[in-house]
Amino acid sequence: MKKATEELLNELKEAKAISEFTSINEGEFENISLTEILAQMLEKYKKARIDVIKAARFDYTYGYQIFDGKKRPKREKLLQMAFGFPLSLEDTNRLLRAGGVNGLYVRCKRDVICMYCLHKGMSLEECNSYLYQLGEETLIEEDNDGSEGMRK
Repeated sequence: MKKATEELLNELKEAKAISEFTSINEGEFENISLTEILAQMLEKYKKARIDVIKAARFDYTYGYQIFDGKKRPKREKLLQMAFGFPLSLEDTNRLLRAGGVNGLYVRCKRDVICMYCLHKGMSLEECNSYLYQLGEETLIEEDNDGSEGMRK
């Protein structure tokens, strides 16, 4: 059974040598690719790629390239994808880390709005509306019809 993150952190702080810590905890480290995480999330949330791509408001080709590992999306696109499922807060942060970007942070107003919306199971459009109303940069740049969206 995996150790809690806090437990690992405490062990690290007490470690006399990094080599000993890494050796003892070899099985605790996550080394999973974005495509592997996405495959896990599809299974866990019982979603089809196309449904996530539509809900994330991606161009189909771009969305499939992310799932296939051919495109490395930026943080904004990964957040859109989190809403496309929608993911839990924990799974959203796993997705963001696997994508090589910062997780959601509770001391960042914009992140808090996204966290709230994900936790409440809101759509991407609903989150965008909250972001706009509260003076934060929105996630989606333009509407499907090509008109200007709510991005600041």
